[in-house]
Amino acid sequence: MKNHEIYLYGMVTKTNGFLLRGDFPKADNYCEVKERYTLPGGETGTAAIVLASLGCSVKADGNFLGKYTKDLTHDFYNKIGVDVSALHYDPDYDGMDEFVMVDSTTRTNFATFATYFEDYWKRGIIRWNTPNEDDIRSAKVAGIDPFFDKQSILAAEYCHKHNIPYVTIDERPGNEVIKHASIVAVSSEYIRDHISDYHSSDSDNEKEGKVRLLKKFAESTNALVILTGGGGTTYYGRGGEVKKFNAYKVDVVSTLGAGDSFKAGCIYALMQGYDDDKTVRFAAAVAAVACTKFPLGLNPPTLGEVEGLIERTK
Repeated sequence: MKNHEIYLYGMVTKTNGFLLRGDFPKADNYCEVKERYTLPGGETGTAAIVLASLGCSVKADGNFLGKYTKDLTHDFYNKIGVDVSALHYDPDYDGMDEFVMVDSTTRTNFATFATYFEDYWKRGIIRWNTPNEDDIRSAKVAGIDPFFDKQSILAAEYCHKHNIPYVTIDERPGNEVIKHASIVAVSSEYIRDHISDYHSSDSDNEKEGKVRLLKKFAESTNALVILTGGGGTTYYGRGGEVKKFNAYKVDVVSTLGAGDSFKAGCIYALMQGYDDDKTVRFAAAVAAVACTKFPLGLNPPTLGEVEGLIERTK
């Protein structure tokens, strides 16, 4: 078995990224494409790229590969030293292929994620692996995405069983995956779309909602909970404690992969044993550096860039 420091379980996609010249257009209008690339992506796929760039050894598992995603995935990750041997290949499946239009402030995704999960919930078709207990036991830390129902819960249970600290993302308070997590990072988009009772477009009420949400998370987990704020304010804490961190100021080229890079920063910080404040500073710096890049897959943040940004803004 190949040794790895970090085990990741989640979504690895084929991402067709288009960087636009100018703002995203309104319907029935035209916009010039400045750059385009086809590279691996997804919450776990991007995190694996960033963690490899930070100097970590990574093994990734999760969704099935299909006939349009297998070769790209294996070729790319083999070149950067990420172990994707666990990813199952289904020759009768196309694979997860997404198209993302990006300008300097927004990203708009076109894909078939809804169909992918409807195939499971409505038709019982599973296109993701059951996590391997030995792969988890062999790691120092893990990143477990919650999207794969019982299998995500099982991955979290294996981590708890073998005392492997793990990071998870984007879930509601009380979910089984967050129960034993060390870090839970929840995006503003997830709060807006899935925890609407804690969201408000009014800034003061939004702050109050996030404070309530941190306290609600504290009822079901002892983890460091981070409510990311994109280019604004991040709220974080554990046990109901509430702290704030304002985003680093950088020249944004693309926000594609910023949240996945933040997750990668949390995983790296967990492996290094950083305290809560340093974890948030580091993860935010990884995400900020990622925003200065396109495509992120070919230009991931380096440890020197991340530490340099932190040092310059002390």
